[in-house]
Amino acid sequence: MHITEFSADGFRNLRQVHFQPDQKLNLIIGDNAQGKTNLLDAVWLMTGCKNFHGVKERHYLGFDADFFRCQMQFFDGQRQQEILYTLGRGQQKKKQILINGVENQKIASLFETFHCVAFSPADMDLITGTPEKRRSFMDMCACQLHPSRVQHVSRVNLLLAQRNAGIHKVLKHKIRKQDVLLWDNQLAQEGAYLTLMRSEYVNSLAPLCERLYGVITGGKETLHISYRSGLGASESLPGASIAMLADQYQKILTEHLDEDLRLGYTQKGIQRDELLLSINGKPVQQFGSQGQKKSTALVLKLAQAHLYNQKLQRSPVVLLDDVMGELDERRQKFLYDTVSNMQVFITLCHASSLRLEQTGKLFRMQNGNLTEL
Repeated sequence: MHITEFSADGFRNLRQVHFQPDQKLNLIIGDNAQGKTNLLDAVWLMTGCKNFHGVKERHYLGFDADFFRCQMQFFDGQRQQEILYTLGRGQQKKKQILINGVENQKIASLFETFHCVAFSPADMDLITGTPEKRRSFMDMCACQLHPSRVQHVSRVNLLLAQRNAGIHKVLKHKIRKQDVLLWDNQLAQEGAYLTLMRSEYVNSLAPLCERLYGVITGGKETLHISYRSGLGASESLPGASIAMLADQYQKILTEHLDEDLRLGYTQKGIQRDELLLSINGKPVQQFGSQGQKKSTALVLKLAQAHLYNQKLQRSPVVLLDDVMGELDERRQKFLYDTVSNMQVFITLCHASSLRLEQTGKLFRMQNGNLTEL
């Protein structure tokens, strides 16, 4: 998968940006606050995923822009496709998404069409942030391989919210305690599906991460990755059926209902899942150095791209925002060698920060304008 043409106008500070990227390497240089990250954000917008820098959609509009327009042509490995994404301000606030000229109301349509893997300094949250960050990572990665899984993730979140709302209604004497159990069967079924989805993905991802980490450290350190299920012993998951796990999940929900009512929320289940990361037997979150945490986050994203390529026989587009300058030459070479068969966009303040001799295209971003050098 690679972008053949991209344009953006009114997206934050981007003004009439239009370029044809190289099929492999694209370096975007410029001082801070010139729009380099905004350009990668505009590309990421086309995936339908939440912004990887935490920016909300309403903040995509430039301060003096009445609307933004982002348009992209790309080759998905089989055919050329086009996405047009526009959003206006005020009375023109309507959002419009066209995929190959056909209007789509659902953001999920983008997720099924175009895929990226992005890495930025903010991805340290994968290591240092809450378990929710790592659960979201597992879900997004697994759904990239099979977009239809998105509906199961959404369904679990909805059912869990409804069950918690039911618990609050019981506490206010608006419904009976038994009424909360109405959500348990559906939650157990969908939760069991998600449990197996996450387990399957981590079992495929872990060997890649561990091998890549061994390369980046020269074999001096060992990374171990595993999945801990909120349903109990994760080692019993391979070979388990959805029906068996659903029965187990429903039993857990029923047994803990009284305690859930005392606490005011559902305490056991899929929302307690965790991606466990350790180096030489010690949890990275608690005992890892900054370098170890950064390297762990990096190999998670690289393994994600590699697994996508391996499973689907096509590569995602890779976005590397402000990370190369923080890596030494050995780690830069390792990173680029890992994604060398993919289309890569790298942002840097100075081209000299890239300590590799590579061919591709070089662009300069200044005041929201992009120029090919």
